[in-house]
Amino acid sequence: MNKFNAHLKKIGMIALLMPSIAGAAVSIDVCGNMVDYPNVPTRAVANDINMLNIMVALGLKDNMVAYSGVTAYNTIPPTLAAQITGLPEIAIKQPSVENLLNIEADFFFSGWNYGMPVGGPTTPKSLAQFGIKTYLIKESCAHVQHKVDASLDDTFYDIRALGKIFAIEAKAEALIASFKQRLSVLQAQLNGVDKTTVFVYDSGIDKPFTAGKLATPNAIIEAAGGVNILSDLAVSWGAVSWESVVDANPEHIVIINYNSSKAEDNIAFLKRFPATANLTAVQQNRFTIIDYTAATPGIENIDAIDKLARDLHPERFK
Repeated sequence: MNKFNAHLKKIGMIALLMPSIAGAAVSIDVCGNMVDYPNVPTRAVANDINMLNIMVALGLKDNMVAYSGVTAYNTIPPTLAAQITGLPEIAIKQPSVENLLNIEADFFFSGWNYGMPVGGPTTPKSLAQFGIKTYLIKESCAHVQHKVDASLDDTFYDIRALGKIFAIEAKAEALIASFKQRLSVLQAQLNGVDKTTVFVYDSGIDKPFTAGKLATPNAIIEAAGGVNILSDLAVSWGAVSWESVVDANPEHIVIINYNSSKAEDNIAFLKRFPATANLTAVQQNRFTIIDYTAATPGIENIDAIDKLARDLHPERFK
């Protein structure tokens, strides 16, 4: 605690000496709580690869000191690796309060169960006492409050929020506009299609771990001209019975790809597992592999929609 008390004193001195950056004082609704951001963060940490991608896409690398929660589950692609040169990963999974203090972070971009486990020691409150501001992705609010179905608007909200926090609103709006332009083209091509039933397989043998209506893949599937067979499941991500999957008999299956769970291995499992071997999607070899970073809230959601739409409705893309 001596180290923490020393840090608290340091934060107090900085608060007295540091002037507010012009135009940076904003208040944003984060999971139902109004959070004040008096200064543009200069020592930010982004957790998870999807949030790291958003920060980089907004040109905020120079406002960062580190990232976390990436390499335990994902491989950083060469393009992104080149853009984050010099930034250390302070924890391969969720960082501790001490990890963030050691790097002297002033901002933590994460989410509930995206680097900030519900019920864990690292929370907005525990970080606030050390002067570390937090922003939690909107999709993750479903873990702590009532929320309607996941929407692509959640990601737009996150990008706008970061635009305000870092005083780069024009850049944030431009990123959103490019996303919406691509989405508009896809929706025009998919106009009037019959919805294809889709099952999202993340992992699990005894019970499949899948996306419910509060998770981003539900919104991706809808935008791609499909319907999630578990769109009535009022959770973000969760385990269900194999019987519920068999009863729905999906026409298509989305496989979430991680480092630790190779998509090809999961497809092979579904083909040999008695409960799933005779599903329509399996029999017709209708699978779409979507990387974790594209299945979670972020800038690659539009790539996931494009890829899935072409697999669900190839006749619309000839």
